Amino acid sequence: MPNVVIVGRANVGKSTLFNKLAAQRKAITEKREGVTRDYIKATVSYDNVQFTLFDTCGFFVHSSDEMLEIMREKSIRALQNADLVLFTVDGREGLTADDEELAERIRKLAKRTILVINKSENHAVVRDNLPEILRMGFNDYIEVSAEHGHNILELLEKIVKYIGTEKSEESVERKSNNLMRISIIGRPNVGKSSLFNAILGEDRATVTSVPGTTRDPIDEPITIKGKTYLFIDTAGLRRKSKIETKSVEQYSVKRAVNSLQRSDLVILVMDACDGITRQDQRIAGLAIRKGKALVCVFNKWDLIKNTSTKRYEEAFKKKMYFADFCPVIFTSASKKKGIDQLIDAVEVSLESYAKRIPTSQINRILADIIALNPPPGFRGKRLKIYFASQEDVCPPRFSIVVNNPTLVPFGYEKLIKRVIRQRIYHFTGTPIMLRFKGRR
Repeated sequence: MPNVVIVGRANVGKSTLFNKLAAQRKAITEKREGVTRDYIKATVSYDNVQFTLFDTCGFFVHSSDEMLEIMREKSIRALQNADLVLFTVDGREGLTADDEELAERIRKLAKRTILVINKSENHAVVRDNLPEILRMGFNDYIEVSAEHGHNILELLEKIVKYIGTEKSEESVERKSNNLMRISIIGRPNVGKSSLFNAILGEDRATVTSVPGTTRDPIDEPITIKGKTYLFIDTAGLRRKSKIETKSVEQYSVKRAVNSLQRSDLVILVMDACDGITRQDQRIAGLAIRKGKALVCVFNKWDLIKNTSTKRYEEAFKKKMYFADFCPVIFTSASKKKGIDQLIDAVEVSLESYAKRIPTSQINRILADIIALNPPPGFRGKRLKIYFASQEDVCPPRFSIVVNNPTLVPFGYEKLIKRVIRQRIYHFTGTPIMLRFKGRR
């Protein structure tokens, strides 16, 4: 599938253009420089032609800032892999040194290029800047206003003419939607992006020592042992009280939570140096309440000296008692250690997530539970349990018919779940969801 890459200096409206062309709010947009820190991509279909659209970091000529330099190199790599370049400039401001440096790079690479003159709402201002902009030598240009949607369809038509007629009967985006989605979630600076890169086997996500480096969720399909999964790196999750209202971080966190909600499995990354924090407990609880499979990871294990994993496992059982069915893995993303064990845990958990149990087996075990632990009474009324069946998978959901759902105490629900794990199937890494309903 052709790669169409949006490039330009910082704050010319690349992410807004990306969102308009992709018809989704995937990239965070903000009126300041350096908001986008990793390239993000989406599959776009127009007139039965498909292409992969990339939004890149802002291009800087020179900078002593470590993060800006990493962002610049990522933009250059994306540019080198482009089949078509959307070189985006600001029609209101005219050219800068960064624009001219990037134009020189594009010319040297001999890439097919459409010059996109964005922020063209005021035609008089754009006309004044147009001769200078066109001196860069890109004759095929289009004036757009990404913010207002002006000329977006015309730009899509230009893109389709350039990339030819690569038609597909089945959307790659639909295929991606059918993949098991695995989100890497955790507090800032625990090594989520490093772990994502270690699983992927390349430096896909930007990694620095600065907390909050990742802002937009980054997703990549990864094939492991013949199976393809969609792995998603997300922004760090801090407590709401510590996040400034309407800040870039707030948007990043919101999208990280959305990624969690759309996932099948969550890899919760914790910093082994910090141990289990209250925020780690909150994130794990959120994943379980949403019915997601869960694998817990203590990262930066290479920094822990003279301590066995047993101590951490005991602490996990105590502090994460509500997630005691989850695998606990110890990794060093920077050293690429523990990755195979993590992948094994993911596979086992996803298998449990999609496991279906025969109805006869469930009811046989349920009868044993009732015989050994008779249902309790409440205010003169006694709970009666009639029948159970599995309603669904991903996660496994069981429906239990009773005389009165309000009579089921929490402790009895926990007992049923525990016996199911012990005597029917372990359901490693996945919550069991029970629904009690009245008899009709």
